[in-house]
Amino acid sequence: MMSFLSTVATAAACRVGELTNQNLVMPLLVFYLTSRCNSRCLSCDWWRSTGADDLSYEEIVEVARAVPALRIRWVLLSGGEPLLRPDFGRIAALFGGQGAHLELATSGVLLERRAEAVAASVDRVTVSLDGAGAASYHAVRGIDGLGALEAGLARLRALAPRLPVAARATLHAKNFHELPDLVATARRLGVDGISFLAADLSSSAFGRTDAGSSAALALLPGAADLDALDAIIDRTERDLAHEFDSGFIAETPDKLRRIPRYYRALRGEGPFPPVSCNAPWVSAVVEANGAVRPCFFHDPIGNVREKPLPSIIHNDLPRFRRGLVVTTDPVCRRCVCSLKVGMRSRLWT
Repeated sequence: MMSFLSTVATAAACRVGELTNQNLVMPLLVFYLTSRCNSRCLSCDWWRSTGADDLSYEEIVEVARAVPALRIRWVLLSGGEPLLRPDFGRIAALFGGQGAHLELATSGVLLERRAEAVAASVDRVTVSLDGAGAASYHAVRGIDGLGALEAGLARLRALAPRLPVAARATLHAKNFHELPDLVATARRLGVDGISFLAADLSSSAFGRTDAGSSAALALLPGAADLDALDAIIDRTERDLAHEFDSGFIAETPDKLRRIPRYYRALRGEGPFPPVSCNAPWVSAVVEANGAVRPCFFHDPIGNVREKPLPSIIHNDLPRFRRGLVVTTDPVCRRCVCSLKVGMRSRLWT
């Protein structure tokens, strides 16, 4: 009963916060442990970073101390590759000690050697799976890492068999044809499910200094590719209906069809799919250098090296939101992963 009441209270506080432009609760804080990465993904530039300006452990302590006051329910530990951080276990324990639940977003290639720390500290894990086989994984993520991911997942499962683990695949010109094979690979790896996104090709997120670069735009599927993707989604809906019905594939077929629609809009061949999102009202992103973003894609609104996180959340974030109209904002309209939190889609259970 108390858990149900807590869920209702959090949902109500989120809604009141939206209506009044206040942060009464913050269900999700995304925290980048480091900007470094040991993959070389085509869709991301974190691998170019040295991590020289990453927050120190002492600076992270101050961020973690804000968790109770901001009523943060979940902290998503991301990056960069968060498991590259030698003090990963200490940092995870730091946030967990403040009462937050923890999710880890990782490539998974370091899971085998860091499995003990992960099993001991986090409540769920999401691994990147952008290739169904070793060759396609290498082509998309820039390293021969599928075997390491498989070994890491096996080790984690042995240590924590009940820990929820999901896969996330970003579909683009280099791998869209593997959609059903990615589902099969996720099954083989023993994860609990897989979700799919389009690639963000136009924002300054993910360490990019050249948004809309030729390297990113090379991932944009052509017109014939998108016709083929439509057919692949139709075939996947027919042949893998049980995977949709069971929830192993997180998206509905209709939601998967947003991906080719999104790419057609980038190509100027139609409108972007409608966006329904309240991410800047229910979450925030703290990057490895302390920059605070309203979501992954909007520009930073402050830095925890210059003012405390609660001050940014209670003052700078509402100021940003006052000028934000999600349905018409050019960044929001191009969003690949809009987040809508409420009673039906909540982050805190």
